[in-house]
Amino acid sequence: MAPAPKSSGDMPFIVSTGTKKPDPEMRKFIRSHVMMGKNRGKILRPKNNKAGESNGLEGLHNSRSRSGEEEYDDTAPITLIPVVVPRRVGGDLSFIQFADTIEDSSVAVILEFSSIAKKLLFPLQSCIAFDVKEKSTWMEALTVDAAYLHALAFSTRAYFDLMSGRRPDKRPTSAYPHMLKTLRLLRERLDLPEHNMVVKSSFSTAAVVLCLAFHAHIMGEHETAGHHMLGLRKIVDLNGGLKGLKNEKLVIELLRCDVGMALHSGTKPIFFSDLVREPYWPYPDFMLHGITADPEDEPLLAALDIELATAWRTMKQFCVLVNRAAAAGQKLPKGDLLDTMASVMYRLLHMSFTRGSLSEVVRLGLLAFCSSVFLQWASVRLPYTHFPTMYQDNLVNLEFPAPDNESSGINNFTTPRLLLWLLTVGAFSVFGGVNNEAWLKAWLRVNLELCGIDSWPAMCAVLDSFMWVGVVQDAPGKAVFDSTMSLGLCLEFD
Repeated sequence: MAPAPKSSGDMPFIVSTGTKKPDPEMRKFIRSHVMMGKNRGKILRPKNNKAGESNGLEGLHNSRSRSGEEEYDDTAPITLIPVVVPRRVGGDLSFIQFADTIEDSSVAVILEFSSIAKKLLFPLQSCIAFDVKEKSTWMEALTVDAAYLHALAFSTRAYFDLMSGRRPDKRPTSAYPHMLKTLRLLRERLDLPEHNMVVKSSFSTAAVVLCLAFHAHIMGEHETAGHHMLGLRKIVDLNGGLKGLKNEKLVIELLRCDVGMALHSGTKPIFFSDLVREPYWPYPDFMLHGITADPEDEPLLAALDIELATAWRTMKQFCVLVNRAAAAGQKLPKGDLLDTMASVMYRLLHMSFTRGSLSEVVRLGLLAFCSSVFLQWASVRLPYTHFPTMYQDNLVNLEFPAPDNESSGINNFTTPRLLLWLLTVGAFSVFGGVNNEAWLKAWLRVNLELCGIDSWPAMCAVLDSFMWVGVVQDAPGKAVFDSTMSLGLCLEFD
């Protein structure tokens, strides 16, 4: 190791020419140089320069401009030039030029919602591949559509109000200006001449009306929400139907809102109401993924309506596909989610069977199951008014076919296991999870004992034998199971 040619500059270089260890003086110098990096939080101020000396970038420049052999001056002070790297401020959307003037607090709410929306609104977000381009379309609309900007301002604030536990019918006063401006801008748009039909039927216009429908729904203004859904129906028709929207995420949101309102109030959904004009979407073919119907389901399905049994098989196959994707860390095309939700849930909504019949109870159970997979949001539960009453009434009045009747497919082994599935799904999808009605937990506890189940793994085996999506339903299902088992212990001690 030998010192480099001496330089009057501030940055010394060390050139290695062999394997010999450096002398003590050189080792001391190397050690002191290394410690500069460890103490880089401290800025060393240079001493007053001697005549003819220079430092910093100027010194480096001067040292390179000199000619002849240069000598290294080991007494020269070493000057560190601090480099300040500015911290990143805000997110990717912090510097958006919005379509209209809007206060910073509303911008903050919109940006916060946009960063977590997929995780909050889609139960299966970890298993579904959502297109980044479609997300950018939603965000780009904020820069060109003032109505959409203000609609998102009041609807996202309403969502966070629900998350914080505020009553949905208590409007925050800060949301009023944005709602009023949204309505005014939308009215002006709809009053445009007929040749502006493209503007009236645009993606952002549909998104604005969807925000209005959602907000009216959570505020309990069901008639107003219904009017907004009819407006969405017209926009969809102007685009040539749901397929004409060419944005699967928007279609998913439209159908989720439509189905959710139907379950909430018991009204008929807006879409697929006229099967001549708009026939049901075909069931997806999961055989393309190597998934077929489960033969163990057939004894039960033989006792059901044929169309209901087909809906059950399709949803069961979708669950198997999702569970496989989750186990492999893969994502499914969002078309699989859309096709399954549209083909299964709308058929279930339009079916109707005798009160208390096995087919009617299974139809309602399957609707409850689908709602937990496709509809329910994280941290927010919209209160159902119609569906819980209907679910409880049919369960209480359920009449199983005669046991061990070969034509029924139902036996003494199947009955309590099916009730376990129906009660568990209903508990967290319809009745509010661990705080559900005492009648449900007592009934669930009885059937747990009949099936000899005293652990969550054993319970999972029963639930999986029907249909179950672990990434969505394990946490709420286990919470219901644990609270039910605790209830049983309390009763025993009493």
